[in-house]
Amino acid sequence: MRFWTVVAAVLAGLMPASAMPAQPHSDRFVFAVVVTRHGVRSISKAPPEYSWADWQPVAPSYLTARGYRLMTYMGQFYRVYFDANGIPVTCATPNVYLYADKDQRTLESGQALIEGMCGKANAMPMHHAADLSKATDDPLFDPTGWALSQHRIDAAASRAAVLAALPKPPSALVTEHAADFAGLQKVLDARCGGTCAPVTGSASSVDDDKDGLTEAGGPLKTASSYAEDLFLEYAQCNPDAPADLSDAMRLHVLAYDVNARNRYNPLVRGGTLFAHIVAMLEVKAGRAHPDVDIPDIRHDDAVIFSGHDTQLGALGGILNAHWQPGGGIVEDDMPPGSALIFALYRTSSNQYRVRMRFAYETIEQFHHYKLVNNGAASVPVRMPGCDGEDCSVPLERFSALARTIENDRLVRKEWTQESAGPVELDPLYNPKWTQCAS
Repeated sequence: MRFWTVVAAVLAGLMPASAMPAQPHSDRFVFAVVVTRHGVRSISKAPPEYSWADWQPVAPSYLTARGYRLMTYMGQFYRVYFDANGIPVTCATPNVYLYADKDQRTLESGQALIEGMCGKANAMPMHHAADLSKATDDPLFDPTGWALSQHRIDAAASRAAVLAALPKPPSALVTEHAADFAGLQKVLDARCGGTCAPVTGSASSVDDDKDGLTEAGGPLKTASSYAEDLFLEYAQCNPDAPADLSDAMRLHVLAYDVNARNRYNPLVRGGTLFAHIVAMLEVKAGRAHPDVDIPDIRHDDAVIFSGHDTQLGALGGILNAHWQPGGGIVEDDMPPGSALIFALYRTSSNQYRVRMRFAYETIEQFHHYKLVNNGAASVPVRMPGCDGEDCSVPLERFSALARTIENDRLVRKEWTQESAGPVELDPLYNPKWTQCAS
């Protein structure tokens, strides 16, 4: 098994040369599932204590025009990635099945990915829930409401998992990560004239949420929220002299480690999606997974889920998986447009193995509105028990894990009633609007 090779060729009309993994010559790339976070969005709620970016006229939590453009670059990345692994994207007779969550930012991101792969947003179908109302969540992406209604959430297990991920006492977390908290506070103070209440001013807490799961609150939750807002502002506004956000983003990742990558919460939030991904891999390997419904993907070489960082964090937690992106992105972070790739291979001995990669855009790409050389990249995902430099895992291991989660009754086995019809999306408002007003 040799190392990943580098493909330096550039597909006509697509992205510039970048490091692109290709399969070892003795293995055959069979199929891939990509779970991606949406692109750059506006913040959900203006932080109360400092004012920097004015996101108008884009509504809260909406994909921006800049976010759409950056997602087209990721679509180009996937086209090159699939081609390098022997499954060229065919847009006239689509061989990629794309399914998006029902939010504006995920639907728009799905269209942007199609545009990046094919040159126009309607070049292939974008599948989504038939019911696009906000009354319920799509359980493929967020099954917590379903699990709660079915009395399948173990609140005690959730609380125990969060406590196990925290130091004892939980307040020690602030001391252990004092340097990162200080770095974040320095950035915030510069944005609010030094009048911000300290992020560490509130007491550490462990809170039971309305969805039946427990999460750590207090300074960690506050820091994570501010960090996310600051990164989105940077990615959208392209300031001339951005502050170093590494301290802030390490705290954001730490909050995910405690709340979303612990030993229980990921099973609730991501078990349904993971089981459906595994079912797709098994079907492509010629095996049956009769208990989980999936769409007809017989003619598809890849499936893309346009979702959120919630799914990436949950899948990372289920697999205890980690990645080191570089390019200004801190370890295990999940910036806008980033994705987990589940690549299925058949070896020369007819074994099916899965290799995972983390795809992302670099800080340099977020800094520019144009496509930059090597602005999108991917790195191997590491997880316990994987083999070789490519960290490959037998498909059977994924299958056994999926069935364990199913046996815990945390998988909604039905596929969401879906449609591929055109979507009336709330517009991006002003396509020329790419920068924040300060």
